Amino acid sequence: MPAAVRAARAQSLNKNGNAETALLLFADAWRQRKLQLAEIAADELAGRGSLAFMSPVLKSWVRIQQDQSADFADVDPVTNGVLAYYSTDQRIYFDLATGQLDKAKAGLRAISSTKGDFVRNVMISAAESMVSENVDPAFAKALMRAAAGDGAANAIVPTKMTADIGLAAFYSRIATALIEQNQPEEGLVLARIANWISPLRPDVQLAMAYALRENKLQTEALNVLESVPLASPYHAVALEKRIDLLVERKDPAQALIVAKQQVARDPTSVSTQLLEARAQEAVGNITEVIAIYRAITMASNFGKLPPRQQANYRLLLASALERADDWVGAKAELETLLTLDPNNAQGLNLLGYSLLERNGDRAKALALVKRAYELSPDSSAIIDSLGWAYYLQGDTERALPLLEKAAIAAGSDVAINEHLGDIYWTAGRRREARYAWRVASLGSDGEAVERLSKKIDVGLTGRSP
Repeated sequence: MPAAVRAARAQSLNKNGNAETALLLFADAWRQRKLQLAEIAADELAGRGSLAFMSPVLKSWVRIQQDQSADFADVDPVTNGVLAYYSTDQRIYFDLATGQLDKAKAGLRAISSTKGDFVRNVMISAAESMVSENVDPAFAKALMRAAAGDGAANAIVPTKMTADIGLAAFYSRIATALIEQNQPEEGLVLARIANWISPLRPDVQLAMAYALRENKLQTEALNVLESVPLASPYHAVALEKRIDLLVERKDPAQALIVAKQQVARDPTSVSTQLLEARAQEAVGNITEVIAIYRAITMASNFGKLPPRQQANYRLLLASALERADDWVGAKAELETLLTLDPNNAQGLNLLGYSLLERNGDRAKALALVKRAYELSPDSSAIIDSLGWAYYLQGDTERALPLLEKAAIAAGSDVAINEHLGDIYWTAGRRREARYAWRVASLGSDGEAVERLSKKIDVGLTGRSP
């Protein structure tokens, strides 16, 4: 970081600086508590491209560090939608850091239904801060329970809110947003600066691990995830991401070891059992996967869960049974879950698609996937199912735009691109069919490799509507 700061200063002096150099110089001045220099860097940022919107937030943190009011004006989402969006959680951090806890609680209630890791992070930080201030412990526990589960709610570590924590959270949120906007290198820069401002904060570490992963630095990402303490409310998230990353880098055996270690620590936790099921599936132990899901659905307290939650667990079991070619068992689970949750789009889709694949009642299958599509029109899997249902009825005109839409949404998904290739072939678009099959072959393995290779060579000779 010192070398990076020297380079940033040189660029700034030569008037070649950019947003990243201004953000780095701000952080360097901030860490040294040279707040006038920090404010100058924030002013420089104000004229530098798409990250200029960060400047007012940075200047508010400078004021707070000087024991002043944040003085952060209301933002009109129509005229400055970016700042309005990315300052929603920062306002809560401002209020927590300046002791305006009633305002912070109002902000937390307003943001609680919003999705995103940044919401989880500010809820956890708020719970820890309120406990440290001995303010409304019941509200703090409710926050932590919503963000990290019952276990975390019963073991909140009091942590006073500081400007360092809030500022690092801001850098981390923007880092994640940059990565999601296909700017992984810039995202990693901001994630590293966030960690420089507030080292070892688990929320910052998660953002750092995400940035490292998206920059193909998997080993470093795993090391960061492994460093999240067991007692942290972020540990379960870090563990899940660690297992996902081990599977992604083709090390499912190690993923299973990690999952089993956690099960040994907390054998009654359903979330831990689900992690083991994921790892067992990655190593190909579908029998063990089924056993884990069945144990969850047969537990003595399972019937006390909300119907929708019961349905979701039964969906996991049905999916595993279907993959194990136990259609009778899978169908029974799907029918049960649909009595519990008739509007479960994934359940409707799995039942409908499975009927199509097994030459079942095609009219019923079409009705099921149509209903699933009405409930979840943006799901690529459901769009694919509806398109495939129309294709099997001989309605290529309706099927084709749906399969094209599904393929765009799903990228190189094997099944979707194979379906698209089949429809292109049937429609006489042979070159496009072979292209779609080649895309499907990129992610295929086992029997699918041979099947797709044959289609690419000689075309569609088998199944037809």
